[in-house]
Amino acid sequence: MDKRKWILHTQKHQLAQELAGGLNISPLVAQILINRGITTVEAGRQFLQCDLAELPDPFLMSGMAEAVERIRRALTEGERIVVYGDYDADGQTATALLVRALRRLAHAPESITYYLPDRLEEGYGLNSQAVAALSREADLLISVDCGIVSHREVQEAQGRGLDVIVTDHHEPGPGLPPAVAVLNPKREGCAYPFKDLAGVGVALKLVQGLGLAAWEEYLDLAALGTVADLVPLQGENRTIVKRGLERMEGTANLGLRALMEAAQVSKPTAYDLGFRLGPRLNAGGRLGDPTRGVRLLLTEDEQEAQGLAAELSEENARRQQVELTILKEAVEVVEKYGLQRRPAVVVWGENWHQGVVGIVASRLVELYYRPTVVISLVNGEGVASARSIAGLHLFAALSDCAHLLTKFGGHAMAAGLTLPRENLREFQGLFEEICAARLSPEDYLPKLYIDGRTQLGEVTEELVNQLSMLEPHGLGNPGPLLQTEVAVLRTQRVGAENQHLKLWVHDATAKEVPAIAFGFGEDAGELERRAEGIALAFVPTINAWQGTRSVQLQVRAWQEAPSADSYVRRWLVENYPWRLGPSLYQSAALQAAGRAAGPIAPHRLVDLRGTHDKLKALRQRRTGAEPTLILLNRAVSTLEVCRQLRIGVPGGGGFIGFEHEWLSPADRAELERSSFSWLVSTGLDLPGGRWPSVWFWEPPLTQETHRLWSALVAEGGEIVAVYGPRDVRSLQAHLQREYPDRTGLARVYRLLRTAEGHISRQNAADRLEKVGLLGALPAAMGIFSELGLWRVEGEAIFYLPEPERKLDLEQAVLYNKITKIRDQAAVYLKRCLERGFFQDGLEREN
Repeated sequence: MDKRKWILHTQKHQLAQELAGGLNISPLVAQILINRGITTVEAGRQFLQCDLAELPDPFLMSGMAEAVERIRRALTEGERIVVYGDYDADGQTATALLVRALRRLAHAPESITYYLPDRLEEGYGLNSQAVAALSREADLLISVDCGIVSHREVQEAQGRGLDVIVTDHHEPGPGLPPAVAVLNPKREGCAYPFKDLAGVGVALKLVQGLGLAAWEEYLDLAALGTVADLVPLQGENRTIVKRGLERMEGTANLGLRALMEAAQVSKPTAYDLGFRLGPRLNAGGRLGDPTRGVRLLLTEDEQEAQGLAAELSEENARRQQVELTILKEAVEVVEKYGLQRRPAVVVWGENWHQGVVGIVASRLVELYYRPTVVISLVNGEGVASARSIAGLHLFAALSDCAHLLTKFGGHAMAAGLTLPRENLREFQGLFEEICAARLSPEDYLPKLYIDGRTQLGEVTEELVNQLSMLEPHGLGNPGPLLQTEVAVLRTQRVGAENQHLKLWVHDATAKEVPAIAFGFGEDAGELERRAEGIALAFVPTINAWQGTRSVQLQVRAWQEAPSADSYVRRWLVENYPWRLGPSLYQSAALQAAGRAAGPIAPHRLVDLRGTHDKLKALRQRRTGAEPTLILLNRAVSTLEVCRQLRIGVPGGGGFIGFEHEWLSPADRAELERSSFSWLVSTGLDLPGGRWPSVWFWEPPLTQETHRLWSALVAEGGEIVAVYGPRDVRSLQAHLQREYPDRTGLARVYRLLRTAEGHISRQNAADRLEKVGLLGALPAAMGIFSELGLWRVEGEAIFYLPEPERKLDLEQAVLYNKITKIRDQAAVYLKRCLERGFFQDGLEREN
């Protein structure tokens, strides 16, 4: 059951209707657009169409004119240009994109080279040694996805005669590096309207600014880097990714195609970019040489492309193993010192691989929902990655710790930093203080945001088609998440290790809808227990199987639906599956001979015996508001049928209750105060009053029971006989179990005998329950005590010495009594399906 706080977006029904009409979509889809910040028809049109012609002019970005002028001069004069990238997927795709474009524009393509620093040896961003080396090999350096805080390195480059153009998307520090031009939509005073481009997005704008007519060919690379860098998929990013995915399916980039084949991706989605392709590129930079990813994306040799793609896939598998090892060690430290109870998690370890500490930080945030810093200690220095939660701007928080850090950089949700080993404790304490001051207790509750509530009847293939128009999904444009309240008809664990769960649900608008809950296999028991009322958070999907298509809910989370507390709910939900006493398995009516029945009022008999679907018949004839009495023979049956009805009848949890002769005084008092309109009962100890509709769910076991039940119908009401052969067989088996013959009693005697010569009543009940004979225990105790075979004292049963002569069961009064009861009831059951069974002279409805 989901532990997050579910938050329903504010539902703006009138605005949703206006958008729905203007965009020709359903109000539910329109509401999702509103939840994403789309509140006008024009904004909705732009969001849905993603027209490349409507992208902002690149020259609105500060520094663009200077950058373009300097690059054009370098291209014209044949200068050597080096593209300096970052080692992550964003940096690799940005590097490949810009190198491809510049080589296309250059008279001498070989004059365009690239450089990516080693994550472990050189770290993030420009570094002095690389700058010194590159100044001897190039005339112009263009950074991508880095450089915005590299003031000293840019100054050194300029001093060595190496001009620098910085293109970046990370948060600028105070002031800008002294470069020829700085392209960053986040820089102060920049008029560029979209601030959330990835590094590859800024590189793409530079290519546009250079006037390359074929810039759209690079949208596939731009899409991959944008999704992999977890920037918001809104505005221009959304257009880049949507159109890039369209191009990627038939990409001419040999390396990208090989990467897709290695990841078994044919029709890519944003999910594939973020979780299958991007991680492979990142793995190259995390564990080894990051230039492999750039070589892959630049190569024109198919064999080389396939080799590099396979190598990166192997590296990604190794990265996953390294990540799991470090995550396990980090969790051990967190749990050992109780760090999960602090305002933030700051954890460190010796020689943790620096290439995966960011992923481990993300995993720890998922586990503990705390701002998290994971630090690898190597040679007296800590190299760390940090991840935040909603409510804490990570870069701002780290800025207040700057005096303890060697360097840091990043944005609101993710950052990197280094610090001396001796500052660890002080940094940990200060970062925790900052988080405690800036986050409220509410901020520490993980949230699940729901786009809207719906009923199953509204979840159609047309809705799924409309929702697909909102793709691609990612940060800033999450996939739609809907909520519905249902009853769970049945479940089935699936998957190689039963780790997934299929379920079938319904509500008042739909008979039965399938759902799949990946990773929820262990929730099967809890879902079944709370089946009468479940809230699902889900995504509507289409399941295509063997040529047929059907709507299926993909469950992301579930909770118990709100419901009023009552003794019925406590019995049917909280106490399920039941551990019942043996008395509840017997029919008290069999021992109620001579009980006086009231007069039977004139009524109508509806003969529906043999009905295949009793629940369907009940729902067709009765609404939840109409008082209805449903009668069975045993207390356990009232529980079972009441539970079936509360699950099988939409909203049944609100108006269906049960009653039987074993109710506690407190439960009975609650029953008398309740307002259940449908009551499932044994009919023996009902409070006063008659019912307009009385249903014989099972055949009565005796003629006396028949009279008692019939006396409960109101004048002018109806008695509905809805039982069938299956019920008769079930009751016949019940008589054999709960009222055992000689063979049954002998079996009970053997099952309960122990070497010690005694057994507790609870252990006896447990043994008999396993073989379906629990209800036989009262009869066995009475008969064996009467015959001198057992002595029952308190909660224990003692075996007495067996008599020398063979006992005659017929000498036991109780045995003769239950034999008579069993035989008479069996005869009565044989007649109850006969056509002439209801010979009461009343009108009958067939």
